Amino acid sequence: MPPNNFKGMILKDRILDILGGDGKSISDIYKEINMDEESKIHRLALTGYLWALTDMNILREKYVKPSKIYYPVRRDEKTIYEVVGEQVAGDPQDKRGEEVLYILYTLFERPIFEVELEKAGITGNIRAKRLDKKERKKLMAKITLKGIRIPPDDDAYVPVTSYPALALRVLSRIISENYEIKRDNNGIQKELDSML
Repeated sequence: MPPNNFKGMILKDRILDILGGDGKSISDIYKEINMDEESKIHRLALTGYLWALTDMNILREKYVKPSKIYYPVRRDEKTIYEVVGEQVAGDPQDKRGEEVLYILYTLFERPIFEVELEKAGITGNIRAKRLDKKERKKLMAKITLKGIRIPPDDDAYVPVTSYPALALRVLSRIISENYEIKRDNNGIQKELDSML
């Protein structure tokens, strides 16, 4: 692609500037970029660029019929993997992998890929049942993970140890933090507010 002047910005910054905090379709982004004579870009090149920004977790896409809408990922926004990993960060190293695996398995109701565990800060061996190649291939055909590239030889795991109380506590904390539910030292909600 020839060097273009996107109002003095690199293309990524120009796209983020166009989106602001709102979501826009490829057509809307394309029209706005191409309004200026000096910043023309082919629609297919823009589509590929948007896919790349989504893969890099800079944008998030949502399918709203009949098109995909792209939103900027907030800088302070953490992935569910990072949040779960942080919730068990104080636990012993040898149990942390099993705990994260169980929580993600409970949350997603499917086996968890190694790359997902890495995104939660878990590396190395964990006690778990590894899916065989045939099972893994079936799983890969069924799911699409937004923003995550799964290597073709990436292992997927099912937990062999259950941590239901921990999973409930972690998921409860995540919900409480996202909805700013105030709790006392015993974990009891302090106030009823506009959630109802």
